[in-house]
Amino acid sequence: MTPRTASFPLSHSKPSPGNQERIYQAVKARIVNCEMLPGETVYEDRISREFGTSRTPVREALLKLRNDNLVSIIPRKGTFVTHITVQDVYEIYQIRQLIEPGVAVMVRDDVDAARLQEFAAVLERKTAYTELPSEWFTLDRQFHTYLVECTRNRTLQELYEGIMNHQQRISILASRLPHRIENTVIEHRNIVEALQRRDARQIERAVKSHIMAAWEASLRIEQLVR
Repeated sequence: MTPRTASFPLSHSKPSPGNQERIYQAVKARIVNCEMLPGETVYEDRISREFGTSRTPVREALLKLRNDNLVSIIPRKGTFVTHITVQDVYEIYQIRQLIEPGVAVMVRDDVDAARLQEFAAVLERKTAYTELPSEWFTLDRQFHTYLVECTRNRTLQELYEGIMNHQQRISILASRLPHRIENTVIEHRNIVEALQRRDARQIERAVKSHIMAAWEASLRIEQLVR
C-alpha cells in the first residue's frame, strides 16, 4: 500500500513550554481519531513548522508514539502511522473479552446512577453522532473507560488506556460499515440498561455481545491488509 501524505494545517501560535508533550498529544489524537490513517507518512518538518519548534521535540514526540505502537520509524525511509493488522484486532478484542465483562459485573454496585442516566440520555440522541464517527467513538471510549475507572485500579486503568488508543482507531474505521454505529448504539443501550438493573448475568451477556459484534465488524475493515 502506498503511504498517504499527512496534512498538517499550519499554526501561527508562538512556541510554549512542553513542546514535546504538546506535539505528542496532538499527533496521538490525530492518529487515534483516524485524522491520520494507517500507512500515512508523518513529516517532521511539517510538524515543526506547525508548532513553531525545532525538530528535536518533534523527534522526541515521535519516539514516544513509536513506543505506543502508533507510528513506525523506518531508517532512510521515514515515519508512518502504523497499520492495523488482523493479529492486532484479535489481540485487542481477546483482551477486552477477558477484562470488560468481569469489570462491568464487579462495579455494578459502584457506578453512579446519575452518570448512567447521562449516558442513556445521549444514546437516545444517537442521530447526532451518525455523521461524526470520531465524536461517537469518543463517547464510546468515555463510557467503557468510566467502568474501568470505577474499579479504582490504577494499573488496570493505564493498561486499558493503551488498549483503547488502538481500539478507537479500529472502531472509527469499522464505523464505515453499513449500520455499524446504529448497532453499536443498541449494544450500549443494552449494557446501560443491564447496569441500571444491577443484573450480573445480564450485564455480562450484554458486554460480551457488544465486544463480539465489534470484533466481527472489525475483521471486515478493508484497511486490514497486513
